Amino acid sequence: MIDIVELKSDGVVVYPKTHVNAVEGFTTIKGEKGDVGPAGPQGITGATGPQGPAGTNATTTAAATQTVSGLMSAADKKKLDTLPTITFSKVGAV
Repeated sequence: MIDIVELKSDGVVVYPKTHVNAVEGFTTIKGEKGDVGPAGPQGITGATGPQGPAGTNATTTAAATQTVSGLMSAADKKKLDTLPTITFSKVGAV
């Protein structure tokens, strides 16, 4: 039996975008080689900047907070802490 689940973001039901190939029984008509879509932007090439100073062993580095950098930057820690909470709740089965 397959569970039917409800997806919530911060307590609000959301409907995620998915690819048509994820829908069972749905067919599409494609060209001979399929629709590849436009090419993305070219990445930066060439030399990178100078090497930074030697780091501290990761096992001795403090954890980051929203105001103090540690194993990640303080800015990234703040972003991580403010991500929405995603929950799955079983609402039935087929």
